[in-house]
Amino acid sequence: MQDNKNSNFQGLSYPRQLVGKSLLLANAQWRPDDSWHVVDYSRTIGRGEDDFARAVDNLLSWRAHRAACVRVKGEPEPGETVQLYFGPTVSPCRIISVKRSPRRVDLIYGTMHGHIECGEEAFIIELDSDDEVIGRCVAFSQHSWWLARLFSGPARIVQRWATKRYVRGMGRDLENVVVGR
Repeated sequence: MQDNKNSNFQGLSYPRQLVGKSLLLANAQWRPDDSWHVVDYSRTIGRGEDDFARAVDNLLSWRAHRAACVRVKGEPEPGETVQLYFGPTVSPCRIISVKRSPRRVDLIYGTMHGHIECGEEAFIIELDSDDEVIGRCVAFSQHSWWLARLFSGPARIVQRWATKRYVRGMGRDLENVVVGR
């Protein structure tokens, strides 16, 4: 993981000491205080190396996000700023980390000023010991946008819906989904 003090992480809308904590949250090594909302969703999305490779491609090409009606502009490279387009909103995020190993890929992005939420989200794809491909999304967040704060309940419902769609999108055959760049 990149160093929290790296200037690539300037402009994040959440405290620097929380950068990278979404993976610790996923590993049950950290829990945010009650002011943060936590989302943690996982499911089996395939089986074997081919399904794992497809899931990784869907995530890193942003096709998994398209499954949640989110269009992403930008590259999944550490330090890069990406723009997430959902409905009428445009939300900037900074790529915190992309880690690849033969059986696991992690992508973390953090919100920047102007995002409708404030926090961090980790996308994890793992080929487990039973050869099952597990897709997972773990996030901690607070509402930044006044409208999201005003309509907190519906905003959380939309967040849960999008989270499930991201994970499902990791495992689907999405080669024909157009990725807006």
